[in-house]
Parts: sequence; structure tokens; C-alpha cells
Amino acid sequence: MKLNQLKPSDEELRVILEAGFALRYTRRLNEAAEIFRGITALLPESDVPRVALGTVELERGNFADAQADCEEALRYDPGSLYARVHRAEALLFQRRRSEAETELKTVIADHPESPHSRTARALLEVADLICAEGEG
Repeated sequence: MKLNQLKPSDEELRVILEAGFALRYTRRLNEAAEIFRGITALLPESDVPRVALGTVELERGNFADAQADCEEALRYDPGSLYARVHRAEALLFQRRRSEAETELKTVIADHPESPHSRTARALLEVADLICAEGEG
């Protein structure tokens, strides 16, 4: 059987994604990345596994790759708040503060009650620390 012949249920996909997030949380980044790549193959139109892969790259310190993963997600879902916030996070870590802050403030203004807006607010609160990291 080939991968493109698999048709997991929504519940099975959710469990697999959760396993990927758990692996990322425990710093088993290579395994997490493999899960997210696999889910991307199963859900080619979804932003979630692409952004999740970007969060693995953020953990690895590969900020340009994280940004690229989030931008790929945005090609599939231009309105993805999840992708926009994590793209902005990657920009912050690349010391591209102005671009990041513009995106984060837009997410907050347009969707103030979204959980992604909470993440955006938290990133704005620590922007000084993120952008200063490695300086000095």
C-alpha cells in the first residue's frame, strides 16, 4: 500500500498530530518533524502540519526554515492565524522586529479573542528579549 492510498479518519489524524506535538515538547525534534512531514503528505491542503514543522525548526534555531514553512502554510491558507503568528515569531528571532510586530499587531487587531492573538501578545511582550538575544 502506498502513502497516498491511506485514508486515516479525522480522529486518527488528530492523534498522530498530537503525538508529533508531544515529541516536539519532549525535544525529540527529528521524530516530530517526520510526523509533521507525513501528515503534510496526508493533508496536502492543511496549514497545520506545515506550521507545526515550522515550530520544530524554531526549536532547532533554524529561523529562516521556520519562516519558510509558515509561508508555505500561508500559500495553502492565506488567512491562517496560526501560520501568521509563527511566521512573525521566526521574523523576531531573525531580528526583523518591525515586520514581526506589524504582523502580530494586525493579528491582535483583527482577531482580538483568538488564541493566536494571545500568542501574538505574548510574543510582543518578549520581543525585547528575543531581539536582544545574542547581542552584546
